[in-house]
Amino acid sequence: MNEGIIGKLFDLFKEQFGSTVANRVSVFDGQRDLLTFVMGVGRELEQRVFDALGTGYQGASVEIEGVTYRFKGNRRCQVQGLFGKIELKRAYYVAGEGRTYYPLDCQLSVEGHTPGLQYFLALFTGQNVYQEALNQFHRIFRPEGRDQISMRKALDMDYQLGEGLEGLRQQEIRQVLQEDKPIAKEAPIDGMMAVSIDATKVREKLGQKRTRGGRKKYTLGFKDVKVATVSRIRWDEQRGEASCEDSSYVSAVEEADEFFQRIWVEMQRRGVDPEKQPTVFLGDGAEWIWNRVRDLRNPKGVEILDFYHAADYLSKTCKELYGEETPEYYAHYPRWTKLLLRGKATVVIEEFREMLAGARSDERRKLLRLQIEYLRDNLQRMDYPRYRRMRLPIGSGTVESACKNVIGGRMKLGGMTWSPQGADGMVQIRASQESGRFESDFRALLAA
Repeated sequence: MNEGIIGKLFDLFKEQFGSTVANRVSVFDGQRDLLTFVMGVGRELEQRVFDALGTGYQGASVEIEGVTYRFKGNRRCQVQGLFGKIELKRAYYVAGEGRTYYPLDCQLSVEGHTPGLQYFLALFTGQNVYQEALNQFHRIFRPEGRDQISMRKALDMDYQLGEGLEGLRQQEIRQVLQEDKPIAKEAPIDGMMAVSIDATKVREKLGQKRTRGGRKKYTLGFKDVKVATVSRIRWDEQRGEASCEDSSYVSAVEEADEFFQRIWVEMQRRGVDPEKQPTVFLGDGAEWIWNRVRDLRNPKGVEILDFYHAADYLSKTCKELYGEETPEYYAHYPRWTKLLLRGKATVVIEEFREMLAGARSDERRKLLRLQIEYLRDNLQRMDYPRYRRMRLPIGSGTVESACKNVIGGRMKLGGMTWSPQGADGMVQIRASQESGRFESDFRALLAA
């Protein structure tokens, strides 16, 4: 930046706040003052940027779709900008039947707030609960306490943004699946690609009614939020194990068939050639996953049951059979998990069948049948020695982490409930942000 301009700004800063720095406290105070000063300058410059746009005047009359609109004057309105409120002076035109036309509104499409405000505020609301997110945003962009954003305004902006992001995802699905057009590659993965799939639950407001006192009473329930990650595989020579990295995320509250379309689009985005390249699919024992993976995999695809989920399932069964932390538990559970890791799940199944034959209670027989069914149905996905030789991951920790951090860390905090619109929108905001494509997605929305 021009040294002369910096000098003038510094002189203005000294005149307003002083510039004495004597210790750590004064350094901190000075930086706080500097933030206030810079944001104040930003507010004034932002107003001037919009002033420079003019009023949008297009002459005494303008014709739109065969209708003639005549200039009537200028009207003022305020919109929330990144640094504070901005006052716009807009030319307006009228036609018969009360129709109005504001050229500047059509040009900017600000709808009560600027794009910069919506983008940067979402960086805060996408990471923290709304009140704390607003507090953080205000501390930085509104240090003087002026023109603060209301909770309602923040929610409305995120509803709009989430809906727009979902529109982008649906457009991509149509492009790939209906129009058979390629999607732009993003951080493409060559070689083996990993796709991990899971679901988590978010508490939603499923309905509401008024009590006799006039207060709202909500019916609460839980909705499945489906999550998938597409990742690059990294082999750790020192530890002798594979892991997933460079992950992107897709998530939605929707039926499984629709969600798998979303996964396929993300595979098209990330894979060099998903129709031919080898891909490993990881998940727990949920049927909704494995019944549909076959639609995504090619002949080089590999399906892997998350070893740690299988071990946890065994642990729960063992606790039901023998009790927690009993000698019998420690005699059986470690041995069974070692057998699974060595690819000998059939041995474990035979042991459970022998136990089933001698079971004396219906409860015990039901428990054993469920464990046998679980292992039998996933047997072809439990050849862990082969997967390790292929340098493939045997756990779906990447998507479990996504359920916990991408979704749960923002949407499952204590006492938190979501409206269907709010949940759908935040899921898309979180997936976009954590995939590292939030700015490109936002630009695509502005260009639409």
